[in-house]
Amino acid sequence: MPSEAFDQLRDALETAQGMAPVKSAVKEFAGQLGFDWFAYLSVCGPEIDTFSTYPRAWQGHYINKKYAIIDPVVQEARRTERCFAWSERDLGRKLSPDQVRFLGEAGDHGIASGISVPVSAGFGRTVLFTLASSDRCDNCLVDCPFLAASVASHVDVYARRWMLEPMPAIAVKLSPRERLCLSWMAKGKRMSEIAQIIGSKVRTVEYHLQNARRKLDATNVTHAVALAVRQQLI
Repeated sequence: MPSEAFDQLRDALETAQGMAPVKSAVKEFAGQLGFDWFAYLSVCGPEIDTFSTYPRAWQGHYINKKYAIIDPVVQEARRTERCFAWSERDLGRKLSPDQVRFLGEAGDHGIASGISVPVSAGFGRTVLFTLASSDRCDNCLVDCPFLAASVASHVDVYARRWMLEPMPAIAVKLSPRERLCLSWMAKGKRMSEIAQIIGSKVRTVEYHLQNARRKLDATNVTHAVALAVRQQLI
């Protein structure tokens, strides 16, 4: 069953034209294996790309609380290169009080257990593909580690293909100074160097960069630069 579902997923990803069909294909794959949700997470230093079908309330709560820092599933993924099953019972022996609270809050949103597949990508990037359930899950992929890695790798390739596609420049309106400061940051300049180049003060450069970060809904200035490039704003 997992291999047949993967064949269908692979074909659907190959013909996908955008993120919506990619998400739909992965959602169908998760359902075929008896899971309620899926989550994709790509982490490279401070930059995080993610999409999932988790309940919207949980997605917002997770991001606002910066739970990627304490998420025991993410931490377990960093310790192992193999697919693993998880639940509060599976992870309970190793959890801190904050992590116990985290799993309790996830349970309040219906998320009880799952299977996660970590994949090491280039330039220090780590990918984590997760299938999750409101009940005790079937460990089908855990018994097929090579298939699990292939699934996660395919989802990563096609997710990044469309996530990195240029987005319309009208998505966000940056001021000329914000675009200028981001452009110099993209060229590797520090804030002190940018201030000297544009004849301004460092705190003014920081002000423009932070304004741009907020407009782009970025986690930090580095992330803001990446989003501005992706959206062809600079």
